[in-house]
Amino acid sequence: MRRYGLGVIFLGLALALSGAYGMWSGWDYIQLERGWSLFIGGATAVSGGVVTIALGRAIGVLGRIADKVPATQARAAADLVEDAQAPQQQQQPVAATPPPKPPVEVDRYIASGSVYVMFSDGSVEVQTDGAARRYPSLAALRADTGVGGG
Repeated sequence: MRRYGLGVIFLGLALALSGAYGMWSGWDYIQLERGWSLFIGGATAVSGGVVTIALGRAIGVLGRIADKVPATQARAAADLVEDAQAPQQQQQPVAATPPPKPPVEVDRYIASGSVYVMFSDGSVEVQTDGAARRYPSLAALRADTGVGGG
């Protein structure tokens, strides 16, 4: 098993530890320019080391993912060859898809004493004097009534 990113993790650890040492050694001289420089540089090295450790970890995870990809592709190719060489068997019927949901009312308006109801599937229902008639589309309604350029 390959160990991806271990070198980067160790370098990050070394950077973080040297930064911590810089902060510790600069603490005694913090009132002097040299102490501030050591402390600030050490803090920067610690944060850089932590980021480098995280990058090493990411490299390791991505390396393990990359190791698994060719095996998956080879397995898929073998399955394709096996399917091509196998005698044709009767296909099992595919499970029936669930019936579509009924359309949802989108809009409703009243014009000339008739109620027009628009549905999400594009159909239109016209309700006049208690009777209702459903059209598959607005174009079908226009064609049937001859209104609106149909």
